[in-house]
Amino acid sequence: MNVFEMKDKFDRKYYFLKLFLVTFISFLFIELSFKLITFKSLFGLELIRIILFSMGASLVVAFLCSFFKEKVSKIIISLSVFMLGFYTLLQLTFYNLLGNYMSLNASSGGGLTRVLSQVPEFIGAIKLEYLVVFIPFIALLIFFIMDKKIIKYEKPTSIRTCLFIVIIVLAKLLGVLSVNLDVLEEDNQIKSNKDLYRAPTLIQLSLKQFGTLKFFERDLMYMLFPTNDYDLGSNSPDKDDDIVVEPNYERVIDDTELESLAQNETNKKIKELHEYFLNQTVTPKNEYTGYFKDKNLVLVMVEAFDLIAINKDLTPTLYMMTKDGWYFDNYYTPKYSCTTGESEYIAETSIIPSSTVCTPNTYINNNYTTSIFNLFKNSGYYASSYHSWTDEFYSRTKIHKSMGSELYMDYNSLNMSKILGWPLDTEMFNNSYKYYADSDKFFTFYITSSTHFPYDTDTTVTRKHWDKVKDLDYPDKVKRYLAKAIELDESLKLLMDKLESDNKLDDTVIVLFGDHHPLNMEKKYLNDYSPIDRYEDFNMDRLPFFIYNSATESKKISKTASTFDILPTLANLFDLDYDPRYYVGVDVFSDEETVVIFTNGSWITDKGLYDSSTNTYKSLTDEAMTDEYIKRINKRVNDKFYVSDKILTLDYFKYRFPNK
Repeated sequence: MNVFEMKDKFDRKYYFLKLFLVTFISFLFIELSFKLITFKSLFGLELIRIILFSMGASLVVAFLCSFFKEKVSKIIISLSVFMLGFYTLLQLTFYNLLGNYMSLNASSGGGLTRVLSQVPEFIGAIKLEYLVVFIPFIALLIFFIMDKKIIKYEKPTSIRTCLFIVIIVLAKLLGVLSVNLDVLEEDNQIKSNKDLYRAPTLIQLSLKQFGTLKFFERDLMYMLFPTNDYDLGSNSPDKDDDIVVEPNYERVIDDTELESLAQNETNKKIKELHEYFLNQTVTPKNEYTGYFKDKNLVLVMVEAFDLIAINKDLTPTLYMMTKDGWYFDNYYTPKYSCTTGESEYIAETSIIPSSTVCTPNTYINNNYTTSIFNLFKNSGYYASSYHSWTDEFYSRTKIHKSMGSELYMDYNSLNMSKILGWPLDTEMFNNSYKYYADSDKFFTFYITSSTHFPYDTDTTVTRKHWDKVKDLDYPDKVKRYLAKAIELDESLKLLMDKLESDNKLDDTVIVLFGDHHPLNMEKKYLNDYSPIDRYEDFNMDRLPFFIYNSATESKKISKTASTFDILPTLANLFDLDYDPRYYVGVDVFSDEETVVIFTNGSWITDKGLYDSSTNTYKSLTDEAMTDEYIKRINKRVNDKFYVSDKILTLDYFKYRFPNK
């Protein structure tokens, strides 16, 4: 046998091995690229797991290819590598554009529709560095074309096939074993790897621990076979029976009905929730309870409301409202899967949205007895809501009705003008005012749109106000955003003028919060023109939030707060009939500890913060956070995720309030 025959025999004998190696090297390169771009590090305990998962997947691809000749094998491997690269690119771009990673469920539930409707913006969000994920695919094409005989087919024998299967099974078992080994799990991790593997609902953390390929697999399995088993334990992580409440501040809740429901419920999950709520602390009333009792409320969710929008010269109304109102300078807006729709949903329900679906679209027909609309309506208010766009992204026409809004009007019913770009906020406020202004008491909810991206092209709104910003020493993107903020400012001035003309201004409270920071805006710009360091901790999600009433003295509130706290805080200020146990957030003016909960499991309290992407804890006081404190907050956060998920998937309030 000459040397060429020996080489030919070697190539054929190790056909499977070569298939495996080219696939494994390609997969691992993509995984490491994602890890480096996303988490700025190649190393960590999770790297062992990612290598094992990449090996397992590569072995499966190689095994499949071993039954085909060279040409088909090359196509299968190339497609596999391309698809993983493409999926990884989607994840990176989705995060860059919308601030979150995507789940198959969330994409099919509305996220994909939004991306497809904004293809130019999505393409514009692709960074050059993201394209490195296609290097293995390009390298393979060149490799296969230049050396067509690099791999040579030989039909595997039965023994060899059995050996391949054994190797694959062992590799898969090693991967699963790595999930269950405590030694490969970081201390005080918010959710165990075993729980993440079973239910990858904390998407960013799952991507970090498992890599993109395994996350895709587990995400798909969770979509097909959803499970979210969790031990609530004592069901009372925050209950403190030693709290002494002054008699005039005691909030009395009659639990007779709930106790009866819990005793007679046969569904274990529903019963579990009944018992959980029974064991939660009822937040007492306080000196701010009823502070705005019987006043009107206009609650405004501002599209892309950022700190840079508040400018003494350009947006004087906003500036005045923040200076003369109650300004919360430590307020955060956590971004969830469907950014705008779920920020709105949080404010309306104080429930953690599901990370696996677009919550307001999926749970559109749930019972929302505890929503902010129903609370105000039950207290004698006329509850209505208005938005200047259609149901293209979120089915507000249906869900606002489900939540108790007595009138919802949108782009069509408000007869909004068709213009270039997003509609005028001034027109929405002007056209809607007459529908609620004559009510004895009104709760009005607005969702604005003028400040929506894009900021790299001209629109009717930017042209309308361009003369006011064109000479500023700002990048054009920032100038366009500020031009849109001027439109928002003028709409608020218009509203206040109308209220004052009708002698209702002093009796009306106006509250503003944002759905997220300006997406598709360079973070450097947000940092350069903000009064705080936006790169520090979670400050990119630190946004304006204020409560304004012309007859109330100004106040600055520095207690940590978030979108989850809006509903219970307003319910207390207006002295509505509500049970604080049903909300993730708390009344900011109470003595209860507030916890900002992010979609990846990160959190912030007044005492400290936790970043799940790096598994690091940071004290915000002179005292270090103890392990006991960290475990308590982690438990509380995990409980809230689980309970919120069950409220949604079981439609819990249908069982809790069967007659409503």
